[in-house]
Amino acid sequence: MLNRALSDLIIKDLSVFKKTITLNFSIGILLGICVSPALADNTGGVFGPVVNEGHRSFEYRIAIDPNDAAGETSFAHRIHYQQAINGDFQWRLMAQARKTAASDNDYDFIQGELTWELAGTDMHKSGLRFDLRLRDEGRPNQVGVNWMNQFTLANDWYSRFLVLTTLQVGSNSASGLGLQTRANIWKKSSYGDLGVEMFSTYGTTEKFRDFSEQSHAIGPFFQRAIGQDGWQIFAGVLLGITDASPDTDIRFRVTKKL
Repeated sequence: MLNRALSDLIIKDLSVFKKTITLNFSIGILLGICVSPALADNTGGVFGPVVNEGHRSFEYRIAIDPNDAAGETSFAHRIHYQQAINGDFQWRLMAQARKTAASDNDYDFIQGELTWELAGTDMHKSGLRFDLRLRDEGRPNQVGVNWMNQFTLANDWYSRFLVLTTLQVGSNSASGLGLQTRANIWKKSSYGDLGVEMFSTYGTTEKFRDFSEQSHAIGPFFQRAIGQDGWQIFAGVLLGITDASPDTDIRFRVTKKL
C-alpha cells in the first residue's frame, strides 16, 4: 500500500511538472516577438511578484560563460539592495560590472526598480515591476515595465511566468519595443528548492528574428537557506538551445536578509 501511494504521488508530481513546463514554454514562444538583452553572462532571475512588508536584503550575483563568442571565459557580476516600502511596494537598486577586452571589471549599468504586488489569490499572484537602467560610453539607457505571475501548484510545486518589456532611450537607441519571457518551475523540500528555469529573448518589433537567431536557454537550479541568520544560496546552469544562444551560462548568487 505504501509503495503504491508513493508511486501515485511521484506520477502526479511529474504530471504537474510536465504540464506547467509545456504551458510556460508555449506562452513564451507565442509572446516572443520582440527584443531584450543577450543571454550571455546572464545575472537575471525569474523574480516573483510577492512583496513582504518589512523585507530588506542584500544580494551578490555572478554569471560565467566558460566559452564566449571570442573563445574566452567571460563573466558579469552585480550587487543589489532591496527594501519593502509597505505590503504592496518594494524598491531595489543594483549595479553591474562585466569583463571586457579592456578590463576584468568594467562598469556595465546601474538600475532602479519598483515592484508593485497586485491583488491575487493563494493560487495565483501577479504584479508589475518598473525599471530604469542607466549606461555610459554612448550606450542607450533603458526603461521597462514587467508583468510577473506566480502559481501555487499541487504537492509543493510552484511556477512563475514573466513578460519583460524594454524600450531604449537616449543616444544610439534602437527603435521598437523589446520583450523577453522567463519561466520556471520548482519543488520545495526540506533540502531546498530544486527546479528548472527558462530565459528567452527575441527580435524587435522592427525586425522579427527566426527562431534559430533568437536566444533561448534552459537549465536546472537549486536554492536553499543556510543557517538561521537569513543567508540563502542559489546555483544554476543555463544551456543554450538555439545557435544564437551561449552554450553554457553558470550562475551563482548569495542573499542576506537584513
